[in-house]
Amino acid sequence: MPNMKFSHFLSDKSPLYQPQKYLSKPWVYLTTIQLFTCGLLMAIPKVATAQVNRKSFIICSRDLLSVGLSEREVANACSAALKPKDLSKCVTKIYDNTTEELSAEEILLNCQKVRRVDELGTCVERINKSVQDTSNQETILESCRISLLPESFSSCVIGLNANLGLSTEELLTTCLNPNQEKTELSGD
Repeated sequence: MPNMKFSHFLSDKSPLYQPQKYLSKPWVYLTTIQLFTCGLLMAIPKVATAQVNRKSFIICSRDLLSVGLSEREVANACSAALKPKDLSKCVTKIYDNTTEELSAEEILLNCQKVRRVDELGTCVERINKSVQDTSNQETILESCRISLLPESFSSCVIGLNANLGLSTEELLTTCLNPNQEKTELSGD
């Protein structure tokens, strides 16, 4: 261990004794500016990522009423939504692209459950437009809802449907669980 004494730090040769020498370096100024900027950014309250305003609620309530939901359901749904405009867009996309098999209440419930509200409506719409057999709308909606990435899921279904002769149910199952093989257990 080198011979260090406290008196050495107070001598003329110590870097602490001559601060002007080190403060004249440009990196000191840049570091100070960066630290000051970071301090300001931490002091400013975070801005919400979803900019919700009065217009979003107007659009949400108008769209949800147009599909036949009651005023109470519309009020509850729009007020609870993080992005009310996206919620109403999801419901109307699905409602406009499905048959009467799905009720507006069921569609709303599914749109409220999903993590990617904007992608759920697109997923159902794209699959319904591309597959021949859309008799089981509920399965299509449920499959899009439980998919982690609904747009990728719909691309999988549409892409496989273009060249394969699988039924809609088989396409949905295959794209949801690509590595799962169907095996039959023998009853021995």
